[in-house]
Amino acid sequence: MRSSWTRKAIGVILGTIVLAGASTCVAIFAQDQAKPAGTTAKKDEVGYSSKVWRSTLGDKPLVLLKGDVTFTHGDTTLKSDQITYDKKADVATSPGKVSISDPECDISGDKGTASFKKKLGVLEGSVTMLLKPQPTADAPPDKDSMRAKITKPTTITCPKVEYLYKTKIATLTGGVNFKQEKRSASANKAVYDGKNELLTLTGNVKGIDEDGQTFSAPTVRISLKKGDEWMEAENANASFKIDLSEENNSPAEGQAPKAKNQ
Repeated sequence: MRSSWTRKAIGVILGTIVLAGASTCVAIFAQDQAKPAGTTAKKDEVGYSSKVWRSTLGDKPLVLLKGDVTFTHGDTTLKSDQITYDKKADVATSPGKVSISDPECDISGDKGTASFKKKLGVLEGSVTMLLKPQPTADAPPDKDSMRAKITKPTTITCPKVEYLYKTKIATLTGGVNFKQEKRSASANKAVYDGKNELLTLTGNVKGIDEDGQTFSAPTVRISLKKGDEWMEAENANASFKIDLSEENNSPAEGQAPKAKNQ
């Protein structure tokens, strides 16, 4: 028999454990727009460029950036065709396509909003995340461990992502799909608690690995905390495959059977 169904279930859920990287990308969307001034490429400053810059005064002061809008913060880049910042409400919006890229994650959506009072960043509409884990100096993890599943690029898609960047909680809703090489998984909703390194999947959680083994449950919780890694599922169902092949010791056609030792 191959490895236990528990380890296979972890492999099936695969991409869910890489939400930490996705949440970081969403946070940058909010943080980059929080400081719309300054173009110096210093470590802790945000630079931006656009074809049009416009500021309105009065009771509703607005800052409008339009046309090839680009924000840079370290090695992170945010791009959009238009971004509006409402100074009074302390809210920035991108009514059209917005994309964010850094060495570990690419994320895009049809529109985005950042509320700095609520410490909330939101991406909506055909949200696509490509997680690009970077090698570390640590010893390679056990190939069957949960952390080992984040060593390969993973694509995550969903209609909406919300990130509370003060509490480090990312929520993906509307149907979440994960794809990594020949593995895939899905759930109605995914919540990642970055401070506690805890992922919760709810609603029709399903997965299939490269061997066609399946896993399903209404709720799955995964701890990614180093030294305290575990997965818990409620009312789970799984299938696994066993190797039924045996060595064929019968003589080949046309050959006489070998004599037994005396």
